[in-house]
Amino acid sequence: MLHQTFRKKTQTKKQKTYRLFVLIISVALFICQSSVYSQQYVVVDGENGDRLTGIWRGGTETHFEIEYNGQVLRLPVTGYSLDFTSDTTHVPDRTAAKYFRNGRMLLELGLPEEAKGRFEAAIEELPKYPAAHYQLGLLHKAADDTASALERFRSVAILDAANYDLVPFFQEFGDTALANDAYAEAVDNYQLILTHYPEHPSVPELSYITGFLLVEQLADAAAGLPILESAIAAYPDRSKHEKAFFLIGKLQAETGRLEDALHTLQGFLVRYPISEWVYEARLIRAEVNLKLGQISAAASEASLIYESSIDETVKERAKQILDRTRWTVYTDADGLPANQIQAIVNDETKLWIGTAEGIMLFETAYDKWIPIEDIPQLINSAVETVPDVRAIAVNAQEVWIGTRSQGAIHYNRLTGEIQAYSPIDGFPAWVRDIKMDETEIWFATGIGAIRRIRESLDPPLVYNVPNSQLPADDLETLVLTPERVWCVSEDGVIGTFDREIEEWYTYHSTAIREGMTIVGIETAAEQLLFTWFNVDEKSNGYFRADLDGRNGKSTTLHTGVDDENKLKNIYIRGTLDTSPVVEEAAIEEAVEAPFAEETDIVPEEIVEIEDPSESEFFPEMIVEEETQPLPPTPEVPLVLWIATNDLFYTHHTRSGAWQDTTTPQIVSGELTIQSLVVANNRAWIATANGLATVSVQ
Repeated sequence: MLHQTFRKKTQTKKQKTYRLFVLIISVALFICQSSVYSQQYVVVDGENGDRLTGIWRGGTETHFEIEYNGQVLRLPVTGYSLDFTSDTTHVPDRTAAKYFRNGRMLLELGLPEEAKGRFEAAIEELPKYPAAHYQLGLLHKAADDTASALERFRSVAILDAANYDLVPFFQEFGDTALANDAYAEAVDNYQLILTHYPEHPSVPELSYITGFLLVEQLADAAAGLPILESAIAAYPDRSKHEKAFFLIGKLQAETGRLEDALHTLQGFLVRYPISEWVYEARLIRAEVNLKLGQISAAASEASLIYESSIDETVKERAKQILDRTRWTVYTDADGLPANQIQAIVNDETKLWIGTAEGIMLFETAYDKWIPIEDIPQLINSAVETVPDVRAIAVNAQEVWIGTRSQGAIHYNRLTGEIQAYSPIDGFPAWVRDIKMDETEIWFATGIGAIRRIRESLDPPLVYNVPNSQLPADDLETLVLTPERVWCVSEDGVIGTFDREIEEWYTYHSTAIREGMTIVGIETAAEQLLFTWFNVDEKSNGYFRADLDGRNGKSTTLHTGVDDENKLKNIYIRGTLDTSPVVEEAAIEEAVEAPFAEETDIVPEEIVEIEDPSESEFFPEMIVEEETQPLPPTPEVPLVLWIATNDLFYTHHTRSGAWQDTTTPQIVSGELTIQSLVVANNRAWIATANGLATVSVQ
């Protein structure tokens, strides 16, 4: 009995001593914080079970004061325990408070595991109990369980950051993570400081560090950019300001905030005229001006860089931008019905443009771009809805328009008459290509070839697989030569029609290797030009032959291309090369493309494969042997203009020279080439985001 009494008195004494200690520490804490936080609440629990919640008014080592129900109460330190909070919603009830006090007592007795259980019980009773979360955070940290400690301290910061100085913990956790290259974890800790302790002295430096980590290590511009923008505005005198200023402009350019990027980078250049990032800032400004269509401004920036820099890499980038300033891009803002250009045909000095939202005609003489609206309006209104134009054929007397889903439209330029050939009347819905000459008009459609004979009253002739030897029905494109019609199917099968005997054949050539898929066909100076791609070999190029299909030769242009769409999008046009013949020594020097180091898609090695045999477009034709071998046919020298999603350049087949390499990346968004025309000393490239043009002189 005496032992029990003594033990009880000892525990009471410990409790009173502990409560006095807690109060003194709390009073000291709040005296320090009173100048920062204007109003604090305190929960006062007396030994007799009474509880008061009021506004803290200060205290000494012997007494404290609270405002309760409009009155200021002065109470002695002994006999009371205090809990402080900045939010009365976090005030624990008696049960939660009891668990918490018991946990603190167990800590005093050196029983951390038992104390942990009490704190967890307090949180179960009141989940938003900052003091309990804080104590658990301390226990987890003492046990080196950083992840658990961080989660508890995070809860405290969210619930009641004003009453707990957690900055040292978050700073320590963040610095340790950064030293271990755990960048996301470091950012997490630093952002807790930035969010919940914005007035802390460490915030200026941490703002820059956090922004850099997000941008450079985690590639999260959306999160890092606003932090850096706030940092340079609030703390402009820090050593990291220069780098942050530049990065902000760079990120604004990358994320489409083009006008902001120009303004930011100009401010950067004014403040830091000799910075290590000066040339990069000017290059970015030049790129942004290109995207905004401000060609002269882009050229001015690029010229300044090219003339002042001694870094060959920088000079080369500036030169590429200068090359691109040669381009002009027309969009719907310039009168196009839509930016998705799907067909383009030259008509003397005029251009017919086919888009997903109708056709348009423009006059381009004297370097001007003048819309001609009346005729296109008549054509566009000839069908129920604005036509989705996929093909155009033009001569002095007429214009044919092929559409997707609405058949074909004919415009008689002599009479002004417009006639629609609708699927309702039995005409194929999807017309993918149209070619015509003096005697016939041919249509490549999704269900075969349509042949219309001029001056004939008979209905058009339809060729498909069931009724002829046409090798495939889903035709993509075709060309007419005096003796034959050539067509290419969606799968790359080549068909040819003998116009004299009116028979179809499938064309084969040993120069068209296995795996090659033909995607386009054109004629140039008595030559056939087929474009092809090979997915297995990651390559593309062109195949050319005589108009009868003989003397085939395949040339590989680009290798190592993984993107199938880039392989497919290859367009070629050509003319006879009438330039003077140069000496062989000079020819050898020009074989390698000058842009071999500028892009991953380059003709690093031009490979020409000749066809050693006759072309096989007559499967049953017997070729009689000549008593005397014929001399080889001289190769026709061509000037080829070639466009892909990455490159536009000129190739002289006789000399092997590659010239005028430029990349028309000035259209907004991803560049997708859809057609190419070379006329009147200009190249016109139809893209998915506008019509780009450049002088080819």
